[in-house]
Amino acid sequence: MKYRLKIKNDLFYLFVILMITQIFNHSVLGAPLPFLLVLGFLGLMLLETWVIKTFRDYSGKKVSKYSDVLVKISFKKRFFEYFLLPAIFYISLLIFLFFNRNMLLGHIILGVCTVFLLILFLNIKSSLNRIYSFALATRAIYDFMCITIFYLLLNSFVRIGVSMEVFTALSVISSFILLTFVLKIHDRLGGFELFVTLFCSLFIAIISLFFWNHNIFVIPAIGALAFYLIISLWNVRFAGKIKLLDYLAPFLYVVIAVILILSL
Repeated sequence: MKYRLKIKNDLFYLFVILMITQIFNHSVLGAPLPFLLVLGFLGLMLLETWVIKTFRDYSGKKVSKYSDVLVKISFKKRFFEYFLLPAIFYISLLIFLFFNRNMLLGHIILGVCTVFLLILFLNIKSSLNRIYSFALATRAIYDFMCITIFYLLLNSFVRIGVSMEVFTALSVISSFILLTFVLKIHDRLGGFELFVTLFCSLFIAIISLFFWNHNIFVIPAIGALAFYLIISLWNVRFAGKIKLLDYLAPFLYVVIAVILILSL
């Protein structure tokens, strides 16, 4: 009964965040900017409140059922994954909704992000039960969170109407920061890795520019696929796999996705 009550509390938080974000989405065309800022800030605070409450309730674990001694998870150690990255994800969603003028696309993205937040909620709780390490599934969730953030940002850049040069610069900066986040999540952050990340960011920007003359739906989708390809190849490498077929699979998925996008 107590477990069901906690699940209902999680769903209540998510529902309120969804309603606030939906009001934000419907108000972007007519409401004054201060009102939108208040809505966005309120939604962000609710998200962070849930994370803080969950961390407080689940960050301690008994050494054994025969002892009252608790092992506590470091707030500083998990701050980036639990507090900062979800906040960036939600802010990116708000930025996209602010510049988006396609209501159908806005509803689809909002629905997908809401489902993603639900999965994130469940995985944060699951990860907190693992005192010493992240669960593999939780790392995958954060990978896809970074991919989603990148897609939302590219969408926003295109819809703002920036020039090709500005888009390229913003793409490189955004992908570099987010790929650095991915390295941090996987505990692979170092000098050589940062150099590779810069090269990969340039690669993503160049791939996106090849499709600059296509419509506003294609450009961010291609950029996000290039970003996904980099992360997938990294994950194969991080898993210690050395077979060529393991590295070919992500390329095959991306090629199929590109063909489908261009055929729509």
